[in-house]
Amino acid sequence: MKKLVLTIASFLIMSSFVQTFAQVREESKEMSMGTRNALVIEIPGVDDKLAAEVWKSYTKDFYNSKTKWDRKKNEWVTADADIVALGMGNDLSLYATIDEKKDNVVFSLWIDLGNSFVNSQDMPERYEEAEKLVMRYALELAQAKIKLDIREEEKNLEKMEDELKKLVGTQERYEREIEKAKEAIKKAEENIVENKKEQIDQAERIKEQKKVIEQIRKKLNDL
Repeated sequence: MKKLVLTIASFLIMSSFVQTFAQVREESKEMSMGTRNALVIEIPGVDDKLAAEVWKSYTKDFYNSKTKWDRKKNEWVTADADIVALGMGNDLSLYATIDEKKDNVVFSLWIDLGNSFVNSQDMPERYEEAEKLVMRYALELAQAKIKLDIREEEKNLEKMEDELKKLVGTQERYEREIEKAKEAIKKAEENIVENKKEQIDQAERIKEQKKVIEQIRKKLNDL
């Protein structure tokens, strides 16, 4: 059931994501090797930490390549990547930056073929493949965010269920206390009935005692 919910949620959110936000654009941007053509996409509702984690796993899982953070360049570098549709049999290098922008991240990717960078004007077919690469990454990131959201909501659900269990337990305790109180009331009512009988009996004994006293006084007066 959870898997079905995840699948439906993923489809709906990713469809909206693609149509509304995830549009790849080409920009001439500054990077460690100068100003080069980059593929840029703004991805909503994620932070740079998650975006970086997904980018590392994405390049590893899809292209069997290792991505490292270069502190000097302030870039994520994937060296000697074997991406057939882009390199055409030759290794290439990927350079990426991930910048937070309010609640979104801006992902920029430069693809170094060795003697040039992928761009739409000189190599439209490769650029189209590069767009697909970026879009697949964006969808992977959207899925990862959905899974995180689901886990978070599942934690909230567990907390709610625990609170419900506590409330049910409290209700059961109250009900036990009510039953005890009912038994105590019933016992008290029985005691009241018995007490009234004892009061009547005691009143009769008092009445008889008064008669005895009167008889003794009469004897005293008769002397």
